[in-house]
Amino acid sequence: MLPLIVALGWQAAGSCPQAPRAAHETAAGWEAYRRGAVPEAAAHFAAADSLCSGDHAARVGLGFVQLRMGEAAAAAERFAGAVTSDSGDADAWYGLGLARARLGQRAAAIAAWRRTLRIAPAYADAEQQILALGIDSGLALPPVRRPDSAVVPVRTAGDGFEIRDGDWRPLYVKGVNLGAALPGHFPSEFPTDDSTYARWLELIAGAHANAIRLYTILPPAFYRSLKAWNDAHPDRALWLLHGVWTELPPRDDYDAAAWKAAFRAEMRRVVDLVHGQALIAARAGHAFGRYDSDVSDHVLAFIIGREWEPFSIRAYNQRRRDRTRFAGRFLTVPRGTPADVWMAEQSDYLMAYEWDRYHAQRPIAYTNWPTLDPLSHVTEPTREEERRLRRRHGFPPNPRLKEYDNDGESLDAMVVRTTPANLAGYFASYHAYPYYPDFIDLDSSYGAARAPEGAGAPSHYLGYLRALKQHHAGRPLLIAEYGVPSSRGVSHRQSGGMDHGGHGEREMADIDARLTREVRAAGAAGGVLFAWLDEWFKHTWVTIDLEVPAERTRLWHNMEDAEQNYGLLGEYAGPADATPEPRGDPAEWRALPVLAQSDSLALRVGADPSYLYLALAGGPGFDAVSYAVGIDTYRRDRGQFRLLGVAEPGATGSEFALILRDTTDAQLMVAPWYNPYLGPRKGMGPTSLDLFYNEAATVDIARRDGAFDSLFVTTNRWRIGRDGRTYPARGVNRGRLRYGGAEESTLADWYVDRAAGLVEVRIAWGLLNVTDPSSRRVMVRYRRDENAFETAVTDGFRFDVVALDRASGDVAARLRPERTYTWPTWEVPTWHERLKPAYAAMRDVWGSW
Repeated sequence: MLPLIVALGWQAAGSCPQAPRAAHETAAGWEAYRRGAVPEAAAHFAAADSLCSGDHAARVGLGFVQLRMGEAAAAAERFAGAVTSDSGDADAWYGLGLARARLGQRAAAIAAWRRTLRIAPAYADAEQQILALGIDSGLALPPVRRPDSAVVPVRTAGDGFEIRDGDWRPLYVKGVNLGAALPGHFPSEFPTDDSTYARWLELIAGAHANAIRLYTILPPAFYRSLKAWNDAHPDRALWLLHGVWTELPPRDDYDAAAWKAAFRAEMRRVVDLVHGQALIAARAGHAFGRYDSDVSDHVLAFIIGREWEPFSIRAYNQRRRDRTRFAGRFLTVPRGTPADVWMAEQSDYLMAYEWDRYHAQRPIAYTNWPTLDPLSHVTEPTREEERRLRRRHGFPPNPRLKEYDNDGESLDAMVVRTTPANLAGYFASYHAYPYYPDFIDLDSSYGAARAPEGAGAPSHYLGYLRALKQHHAGRPLLIAEYGVPSSRGVSHRQSGGMDHGGHGEREMADIDARLTREVRAAGAAGGVLFAWLDEWFKHTWVTIDLEVPAERTRLWHNMEDAEQNYGLLGEYAGPADATPEPRGDPAEWRALPVLAQSDSLALRVGADPSYLYLALAGGPGFDAVSYAVGIDTYRRDRGQFRLLGVAEPGATGSEFALILRDTTDAQLMVAPWYNPYLGPRKGMGPTSLDLFYNEAATVDIARRDGAFDSLFVTTNRWRIGRDGRTYPARGVNRGRLRYGGAEESTLADWYVDRAAGLVEVRIAWGLLNVTDPSSRRVMVRYRRDENAFETAVTDGFRFDVVALDRASGDVAARLRPERTYTWPTWEVPTWHERLKPAYAAMRDVWGSW
């Protein structure tokens, strides 16, 4: 916000004969200041000051100019003079507070901002500055006017929800999960401007969604934008499903006094803010500010908590075995597990707070997922059961597993009852995806279900949802997360092709639409698609240990990480008009810097936060040759010195070999000792692990035997069911390269543009053991004792390019660049965004209901 004198058009006053001219210069100064033309603004303010010496308005303007120029001490002196000449000027006090804060004078800054608010209570920037320091602004909220009659805008009714629209009418939830972390930002660094949220809400409503789910508190700008949208579009209103986030309690003690009090304080904040009655001071990792937009008329429900880890639930159940009943004002548990009781108690607490303070109710649930569902799955023994089964059937002992016990503990919403005082109801909320846990895909009973469209293909996902719905009969079941990502990498396989990753954007659109129809066909009360944005900060289990430092993941887009690529709104690396794509504009490939060239061949190399780009230009036609490109990522004196099919060793060792045999056979391969993932390949038998690191992985080996390994990773481990039936492991060769154009599939890795004489290749950073391209950090070895990867900063990449005659296998051309390719590091990524095809697919499905 600019100082108030800009908006109010401050006029110089007093006895100065040149006051009109001074006022004109001051106005011109603020116009330049708004444009960011700080030197020009300074000149205008100085002119006003010379026309009328000591002119108050000019003095304030010069103070803000000095702040922009980093001259905090001079600005403080300027503002101090201004508040002396006019102690009632809120802008001068606000500027004085800013200057003092930048000088480290915290208490004096707070005093200045409090003075600002006494003069102008609506001065939002001053209040925001105080709240940002984590303290109370000193301003009171308007008193809560508790209505005489109960306010219940939504209720559960049988298997669904109803909203009050004159009379009660059913509402099927068509929602989108909203995470708000843009590229380069931590998950707690939310956009704070109304325009971003207004644009998103318009797009979400344009897809015929009727609900948005939040996991945590967003900045006030979101709620202002939501209220503005709903007030202006009552026929296209967006209902809010609001979460209450928490981390796990210390030592898994859900009754720990401090932790439980903090969780309940967050509940109160959420209730207060949706009613427009919250002043929240800054806390690390949380949004803050004045929440004065009452959106409670369109709050559909509260969903508390997170995906609770089963080991944590087990520990609590064991600690509080005696706690099996609960009798609250709105919810009761006649008999359940201690965790069931605890979830009901917290839900009851939130309902009681909203009722007592606002005389309002709405439905409530806690977050659940298949790992803790109340069903039993024959294909999913616990770890202890599997140990006994392996011993009984003569299989090797359990390997080290990173997987949860997915059928050992449960949370069951059906043990909860509502009391007569509960007017809004209770429901079950599940995150449910088709690819995990494995029992969704392996339990044969689920395979009898048929998809509701086309030829009615078998759908284990639909079968599972129907079983889940059957258990929750008579109570709404909301599928609060579902979907598939458009990542290149695959984290988990699913027999029907609905994998955790590995989908081009058009395939993602088809699957998201199919899952949306299946959620409805299962009898659910609605579905909330995950997610609105691609969020770069996220991690998945296959890639997380090679995303180092973890806090810098937000600065680059790992196309191998499934969790970063769920968005309907895609967030892409590089500028929108200059990012090379396979079979894209040849000019964008030719614009890459030339690293080396000969009479017959040139190598161009580039990089952005997603990919390393290679373009081979000239040389023998691709129909006559195949290519082998050695890639040295760290230390030229280490690695494999002989490429596949090449007799003569090179002068530089390579950690990777890019092999382009033909359009159906291309892959990236790795020196075996530098492969981070190793595991059984033949038969994928009972020693297959869910993730098996190469305990000898290191960069410090040099060989000349031409050995390279595939980039294979096991995604689904070998399993044995409770009935003794076994299920082979599954995996994926991450290095297999897909040929084609990006317009055909966003997963295209390479293309031969014969007309342009180009071989175009893009390689995701995650394939090259680059753990953080923004700082040029790469893996150097695996530390078994620490179960972690050691990394180092590389000076850049070196390449060895060989063209092999297809007929004879002889070297037709060779390019050995002497130069090292060193890409620039960054602290702020370049990125652009666009809607993915899944947006239009969801618009079509939701629009048909």
